[in-house]
Amino acid sequence: MGIYTTKSKWQKALQPIVDFSVARHIHPNVFTYGALILSLIAALALYLAHTNKNWLWIVMPCVLIRLLLNLMDGQVARALNLADDWGEVKNEFGDRIADAAIFITMGLSGYVEAGLALVALTWILLVSYLGILGKASGGPRVYRGLFGKGDRMVSLAIFTLYPAISGNLASYNYYLIFASIAAFITVIQRLRIIYANHHRT
Repeated sequence: MGIYTTKSKWQKALQPIVDFSVARHIHPNVFTYGALILSLIAALALYLAHTNKNWLWIVMPCVLIRLLLNLMDGQVARALNLADDWGEVKNEFGDRIADAAIFITMGLSGYVEAGLALVALTWILLVSYLGILGKASGGPRVYRGLFGKGDRMVSLAIFTLYPAISGNLASYNYYLIFASIAAFITVIQRLRIIYANHHRT
């Protein structure tokens, strides 16, 4: 369930870029930090949108390219034999900074209800926490569920089209409600997956 199920297809499509990077020994950190920088740019654009809605046109490519870079950093790291636990820490921590930046700046922007942004971010961080907790409890890292990272970024990019065209920035409140509900459902899904994995072993 979710965009994560298409991960292998995207990785196959991106393989030529990965091969190019490996051949030139481009360090996977370039992709990891690049994804974080793009997320911070998207967060800044969301905040500045109250001054000019055209800032929102920056958000869409930033969050989508972020996903592609997140896919490729692991591929490049494995191909260069640089994959390790510290790389995983950087990926996970960078993703949490990115999520926090995007939803906090939206909450501070003045065009949405700050409480809605806080609720959405809380449930999103719980989704990510459960993904990591699955591995910490002896099982695999849990990626499945309705509203993983890919689903969050793609849905945000698609939804952003409406306020970018209409100028109705308050419509992001509806996205935050949707994100909160979807993340809550994902928390339940991941708890069930972790429970099933635990009892299977």
